[in-house]
Amino acid sequence: MNVSRLISLFALLFTVCFTTQALADDAAPRKMERRTPVVVEFEGNDTIGTTLFTRLQTKVNSTNPAAPEREAKFRILLSTAAEFPSRPGVGSVYTVVWTLALSEGSMEYYLVRDLGVVTPDTVDEVVSRIISRTEGVAARYGYLDRAK
Repeated sequence: MNVSRLISLFALLFTVCFTTQALADDAAPRKMERRTPVVVEFEGNDTIGTTLFTRLQTKVNSTNPAAPEREAKFRILLSTAAEFPSRPGVGSVYTVVWTLALSEGSMEYYLVRDLGVVTPDTVDEVVSRIISRTEGVAARYGYLDRAK
């Protein structure tokens, strides 16, 4: 009787140990590698919008995969305008549209859009929000690039 209880105890302990490890592996965040490059295009002539574009472009280039070269590209279309034309340094209105072009010259998939206001103090916050949203868009719509 004691031998069967001992074997049952070891079996239970074995099961708990491996279940806990499996749950820990599932709980660990997994970073998905984005293989489809991201290109930022800009339209606007206000200073805050230009700063937003420059910082966004720098951030995208630092996180963009260099290889392998892909024909498909996610595009971030950024458009800005001064919120108050008489006071251009106060803030800018921006709109962002994410598209996916499977090849150069082909029709693009319209994916999502965003709209907001950016001030000189919130440029980095907006850049982070756009980058985060881009990662989500790439994860959600990456299946459209069938060459993966």
